[in-house]
Amino acid sequence: MARVFVQPEQLTGDRATLDAAAHRHLVKVLRLGPGAAIHIFDGQGFEVDARIETVGKTSVEVSLGERRRVEAPTCNVTLMQSLPRGERMDLIVQKTTELGVARIVPVLTRHGMVKPPVGRRRRWQTIAEEAARQCGRADVPAVEEALPLAPALIRFADPEAQRFMLWEGEHARSYFNALPQGATRMVLLVGPEGGFTPAEVEACAQAGFQPVGLGPRILRTETAAIVAVALAQAVAGGLD
Repeated sequence: MARVFVQPEQLTGDRATLDAAAHRHLVKVLRLGPGAAIHIFDGQGFEVDARIETVGKTSVEVSLGERRRVEAPTCNVTLMQSLPRGERMDLIVQKTTELGVARIVPVLTRHGMVKPPVGRRRRWQTIAEEAARQCGRADVPAVEEALPLAPALIRFADPEAQRFMLWEGEHARSYFNALPQGATRMVLLVGPEGGFTPAEVEACAQAGFQPVGLGPRILRTETAAIVAVALAQAVAGGLD
């Protein structure tokens, strides 16, 4: 059944008017009209049964029915991702959303992108919303503003979570072997393709991050992020 994302404040009554983006998906792409049943999700874990009542030029009016909570991903994962150059962050946001990441924090490091282009955070949040719609999630991960590493560590190094720094320089400790069974909160820090500097490695260790490796091959930063989130969810039971 067709699914669309709608802000929760629009779902308080028995009817709602969907915006141009929902209109484009439902009417232009899926060719739905009055009477069609759809699902709406609010990005905060709830899904609502709805039915299209009227179709305008750029909007859709729907009636709202049953509202229910959808189970969130098993492990609450914050991905602190060193901002890569080019468009690779788009792929990271899309695929880690599908795999159940809860929060994405773009981090500015010495060997990564110095500053994201204007408006890129909004683009990444939209990608997360679309990925959540596609994969059946009712919650949407928050994509934070890009931060330099030092303040990002202060703000997002959750002391109650398992914290791992994926580092190509770590050969003794395996990320997979270090993952605790049944973990419910985790923070994963993934570096740039140029790697962390020694000072950055030390800062991460001081913030409680365990340096871990992903095996004998050097992975691209986007591959490392996707693999790390997938393994975290698998060990926590989120891919059963």
